[in-house]
Amino acid sequence: MRDFSEGFSVEKMRSGNAAIYILKDQFEKFSSSPQKVDACESIATCLYQLEQYDDAAGWYETAGRLILSEPSITPAMKALNALGDYEKALDCYRKGDDEERFTECSTLIRELKRACASA
Repeated sequence: MRDFSEGFSVEKMRSGNAAIYILKDQFEKFSSSPQKVDACESIATCLYQLEQYDDAAGWYETAGRLILSEPSITPAMKALNALGDYEKALDCYRKGDDEERFTECSTLIRELKRACASA
C-alpha cells in the first residue's frame, strides 16, 4: 500500500515550486513597489509552506526593504508597514539555521519599533 502523505508532499513541492516560478516572473515584470511587495510576500509564503525558511526570510526582507524605500511615505509609516515583514523574516530565521541573519533581523526590528514609537 502506497504512503499517501509522501505523494501529497511531492505534489505540494511541485505545485509550490511552480507557484514560486510564476511569482518570481511576475515580480520581475512589475514596475510599482506595492505590486513587488505583494509578489515578495506571496513568494515568501510559498517558500515558508515548503519549509524553505531561510529563502522565505530573504523574500520577506526584500518586501520590507521595498517598503522602506518608498519615497512618498513618512519614515514612521514606512517602519510600521515594514515591521510585519521583518517579523515574519525573523520567525523564518528562527526556524531555519542562519543565526547571523536572525541577529541582524532582530536588531533591525528593534530599530523599526523605535521609529514607530517616535512618530
